[in-house]
Amino acid sequence: MYTFESLPLDQHLLHLAEGGNAAFTRRLHPGVEGVLGIRIPDLRNLARCIARQDAAAYLQAVETDPETEQIPYMEARTLQALVLGYIKPTSVDDYLAHVACWVPRINSWSVCDAFQLADARRLLAEHNDRIWDFAGERLDSEHEYTVRFAVVLLMLYFIESTHVSAVLDRLCAVRHEGYYVRMAVAWAVAECYIRFPELTLPIFEQHLLPLWTHNKALQKIRESLRLDEAVKAQLKALKRKA
Repeated sequence: MYTFESLPLDQHLLHLAEGGNAAFTRRLHPGVEGVLGIRIPDLRNLARCIARQDAAAYLQAVETDPETEQIPYMEARTLQALVLGYIKPTSVDDYLAHVACWVPRINSWSVCDAFQLADARRLLAEHNDRIWDFAGERLDSEHEYTVRFAVVLLMLYFIESTHVSAVLDRLCAVRHEGYYVRMAVAWAVAECYIRFPELTLPIFEQHLLPLWTHNKALQKIRESLRLDEAVKAQLKALKRKA
């Protein structure tokens, strides 16, 4: 098993769990096994230390050592996501290969959403098309959290003037029925509307989303603090009935 600062990784996690809230976290993750309830700031601190001091050894262990890979705690998967966000990539292909090893391990919405691109501004400036394709390749997956990962990646990094229309096309084409996929699509469409309302409004007017996702996206827009009440009232009229 991977060891950091003379302590096996699972023991690091169990130690951090002593200051967490397992009961609360488990309520947010129905059906997910191995939830310790570690506070995210504590997990981030551990991830930063590993990324700074021992990233290569950690990634090799978590990707190739069965004992490390099979640590039964959800937070071990979250930790991997966080480390991937803190390392300093020297090769986009190597970096995305590490991300690709992690994606199949996602087993909850919070593990998925913990990921952020490392050195995102530079990676996107130098390898925009490569990352765009990396997300797109996963939108048709049969696995719920793989698709959610791709949707969230598009939402975080591609809702800007160059890509927003293509993002909307991709979101409207997602047909995975998993709850956490549909929630992510609704969230992403809402973000598109908040930033680019004129480009996004036709999605609702033309009923390009499945009914549930359409209405959930409208709900998320109306819950936003970034829009005035008059706009929210207009959007309410676009709600569809079953």
